Amino acid sequence: MTTDDGGPVSRAEDRSLSQTKLILDRLADSWPRRAYVKKQELEPFFESDKEDFLEHLLPFRQHPQYQSCSPDMRSRVLSCGWLMYNAKTVQIETEIVNPACLDIIGGAMPGLRAAASQKAVCETMVDEVYHVHLVEQASRLTRSRRGLDDVVVPQFNLVRRMRERQRDLSDPWQRRMIQFATAVVSEIFISDYLHLLSESDEIQSFNRMTVAAHRHDEMAHSPLFRSLAHLFSHELTVDQRAVFAGMLPEPVLWFADRELDVWLLLLRQIGFPQADEMIRECKMSGTADLASLDSSGVVSLAEEIGLLDSAAAHDSFARQGLIP
Repeated sequence: MTTDDGGPVSRAEDRSLSQTKLILDRLADSWPRRAYVKKQELEPFFESDKEDFLEHLLPFRQHPQYQSCSPDMRSRVLSCGWLMYNAKTVQIETEIVNPACLDIIGGAMPGLRAAASQKAVCETMVDEVYHVHLVEQASRLTRSRRGLDDVVVPQFNLVRRMRERQRDLSDPWQRRMIQFATAVVSEIFISDYLHLLSESDEIQSFNRMTVAAHRHDEMAHSPLFRSLAHLFSHELTVDQRAVFAGMLPEPVLWFADRELDVWLLLLRQIGFPQADEMIRECKMSGTADLASLDSSGVVSLAEEIGLLDSAAAHDSFARQGLIP
């Protein structure tokens, strides 16, 4: 076996690739047993004495304007938090992950044309479409019970910034690469993103169960996308690997965005008093909360597949605050 520049592949690298392919085979074969899409539909019910969302996840929870609002308004804000949480899930699945999967299925991604990769990615797309159905069902229940049918959740900065980055790139392969990098980062982070709600007894049981079902599948998607990233990067040229190394840390900052602009539009829709002033003051402390993310998974992935070997790649990760 040789590398793209004609040099021999080391035994350690060969073993690593073999292990990655074995992981893909196991993930693909385990899908009928572990996927929640194969299980009975969750039965919705409503608990009027519990909130829809965790207050400590609100980016403005300590602001005096929020602290002084009425209990009814606070409850409406938390319901909006749940709708926003679900809408972000939908946008991640439909705008980021599934398009990346379609690129793989279409044979446009180097290193990912083998049968195991194709099978695992097809199964993942089924998972993701079911997750959209799952969280939309939860949102419909909340909208109906909380009188929020007319609330509109706009596009999140995570998606918007990926789209802007794609528009800056002239080559189609680079646009596909930033889509794939954003999908990899999202799948690494989303399990932690879902963790707190999936185990909380403070919120609606149906909400908790919905998130837990989603997280169950996402815990398999994270190692899958790590394996896909490994196989993908191995087939890139030296120049292409350098581009990928520079791109991979960018979506980390996008994922950490506090989405204050989205919150402002939601707060305006429910008549939250002085929402503009509160969000403006929150922005003064920064628009992203990188400290809330455990970025070690992205860094370890980059190390495992050799993306941090160059000084330029190391600097790219350092600029995003992921390494010293």
